[in-house]
Amino acid sequence: MTQIPGFSNMPLAFGSNAFANNAFSSHNLAANALGGFALQLAAGILGQFFNPLNAGPHAFAQLPGRCAVRCGVIPRGCHPQGPCIPKCPPMPQPAAQWTASMTGTHTANIDLGDGYRLQIDERSSEMTILNDATGEKTRIWGDPHVDVDGKRAFDFWGTTSFTLENGTKITINTEQWNGNPNAYVAGQVVITKGSNAIIVDGISQNQLGDLSLTMSNDGYAVDAAHRDGFTLHENASGSGWRTEGGAIATQDDLDATRVGREYGPGSALPSIAEFGQIMGGFLMLGMMFGFGNIFSGSNHGGEGRDRAGSNHHFHHHHSIAHLR
Repeated sequence: MTQIPGFSNMPLAFGSNAFANNAFSSHNLAANALGGFALQLAAGILGQFFNPLNAGPHAFAQLPGRCAVRCGVIPRGCHPQGPCIPKCPPMPQPAAQWTASMTGTHTANIDLGDGYRLQIDERSSEMTILNDATGEKTRIWGDPHVDVDGKRAFDFWGTTSFTLENGTKITINTEQWNGNPNAYVAGQVVITKGSNAIIVDGISQNQLGDLSLTMSNDGYAVDAAHRDGFTLHENASGSGWRTEGGAIATQDDLDATRVGREYGPGSALPSIAEFGQIMGGFLMLGMMFGFGNIFSGSNHGGEGRDRAGSNHHFHHHHSIAHLR
């Protein structure tokens, strides 16, 4: 019976398994440390993959609770049933369907569920986000100005995303305004949550009469095909919007979307959330290769020990024959 240092209450029995013997032998101390780091890192990476879709910066990731856990740590929300087998909560249900309709040649309404509605008017490149549960109202209009509950909050120039508390992401792609090439207006709105997606084209006042809505169940693909730009999150504790760092957004923050700045028009810089997904995928790939090397090394190590043992026996018998 062998115990891992620092885990005196967690004995581990090692038998003839070549991988176990190799992984915890003194000859593989460095590899074992790296392997342990990889295993620890894996939990964080997997947690990132299961983050609530488009959740705010202060949301916590949690792995699915449908796996069977026997005589181990019971996840929060699970209750023992039988011999150390927890009863876990049901899997999340599919996202509710949205509704959208044209209300005139230049206007449209979109219902996003959970009390959220959008009102569109292409005549002023305008979109209003309404939260019926709180009464809060965010009007995005012109080149583009953002008014929160009737007060000017800030302007922006490049692609900007507004993420609602329920995880819905509203991304506004901008284009140059015909009236002033130094100004920009909303040109397209991309709305996604889970498999739900709505694309609003023709919202720009540059050309009137071309407003259109496209709904689909390809939300994941649509979201992946459109960059987030500068990302804002609905303030859960009051009015306004927060940056990905958690502070209330001001004009100083949105100046990053000006022409030539980090998130200005045409910029391909990923948002913090997008960067995290990229790094998560990269680290996951590296971890998979790492596990492959560990298993490969254990097999080679076993073969090496077998060869060493054979050579030892050969020399032993040869020496006895020589002495005779």
